[in-house]
Amino acid sequence: MKNNFRLGVFVALGLIGIMVSILALGNIAVGKTYTVYVSFPNASGLMKKAKVKIAGVDVGILKEFALKNSQAYLTLAINENIVLYENASARIVSMGIIGTKYISIDPGDSSYPVLQHGGIIRGNSGGSIDDLINGGSAGDMLGNLSSTIRDLKTIVSAIAAQNEQITSAIHNLSEFSYNVAQITSQNKDDIRASMEAMREITAKLDVIVTNLTNGQGTAGALLTDEQMKENLKETIASARDAVNGLKTALVSAGTLQFEWNYTGRYNTRDSAFRSDGGMTIMPNNNKFYYIGISNIGDRNASNNKDSRDSINTLDALLGFRFNKAEVYGGAMRSKAGVGAGVSLFQPVYAPYRSVYLFANAYDFGRPKTNNNSANIPRIDAGVKFGITKWLYAGAMVEDAADKKPSFTPFIRLEIKDKDISNLFGIIGIAAMAGAGK
Repeated sequence: MKNNFRLGVFVALGLIGIMVSILALGNIAVGKTYTVYVSFPNASGLMKKAKVKIAGVDVGILKEFALKNSQAYLTLAINENIVLYENASARIVSMGIIGTKYISIDPGDSSYPVLQHGGIIRGNSGGSIDDLINGGSAGDMLGNLSSTIRDLKTIVSAIAAQNEQITSAIHNLSEFSYNVAQITSQNKDDIRASMEAMREITAKLDVIVTNLTNGQGTAGALLTDEQMKENLKETIASARDAVNGLKTALVSAGTLQFEWNYTGRYNTRDSAFRSDGGMTIMPNNNKFYYIGISNIGDRNASNNKDSRDSINTLDALLGFRFNKAEVYGGAMRSKAGVGAGVSLFQPVYAPYRSVYLFANAYDFGRPKTNNNSANIPRIDAGVKFGITKWLYAGAMVEDAADKKPSFTPFIRLEIKDKDISNLFGIIGIAAMAGAGK
């Protein structure tokens, strides 16, 4: 018995919940209503059970649709506590561009009789979002209004952004006008004296111009004496040449670059560490000179004649550069030689080259040896990698044509020296000054 009672209570509660859901979701009106009618030329978008509102407050629902005389004839159920008058009107309103549509009622004027059950109210066409979008001139009006609002917003924003500057300018103008007025009122006598001085200066200028015209004085003679004119012209021309020469010297000094080089390498064949040092002079990006010493060391420290002959040898090169490649020639380790290099990524004249390949050939007339059966020159080839703008590491094969070549790892320092560039610029200017004397 208790189980049946509990089951009955549970079912009743479920039915009540279902009814509440139906009433909430189905827009079913609860309470007493009375019926009124309204017609529209077009009721598209309205759904049955659509809400009826006055001033945004729900007062009823749409019960039925009908078509009379090519008009949409609607039946509305209005809550009985809502009073409408015979001059009441209705229109279809959308909650947004794509929102749900509902019927909005203007209840009318209380000076008219109260509208009774079954009464008819007037339907006003237009006013919906669809009409404004699709309605020709109304749509144009909305577009123009929107464009005008945007333009007005832009103008207001610009004025607001410049408001502080406009205010400051007005303040400064006002302060300036006040200062001018103060200066004028306080310095009337000084202004009058200045005007008198100006008159005197003007009179003296008249005298000077007259003397110049008559050829009197140094300036007058300059204007009338042809020989003096020629001398002045030559002096000015000489000064112009000196200035142009100075400009050329300064430009040359600005483009001239100096670089100190040091290479420390380990010859695996001889198991010896050797050092090279020198200077690279670059007058521009297309040309360079190199002067240095290879195998720096003490000649007396070795008992081997060949080793002593290879110590402190001269390197003197002239090179030409073409974007990512360069060629050079001259003395290599005191022997005639040529070489070439390629920068794989950066220009060859750049201050930093990430990967650089090179090959040198020199000592073309060396005699035959046990390891060298023919008169083959010494050929060194290698690669260096940029670690920083001044530090490089790499490896090369020395005497690659020999039967026993040497694999030689090395490190290289390349340090720019701007002080020497400036010094050469000063020397050039001093030389020009001495030549001018």
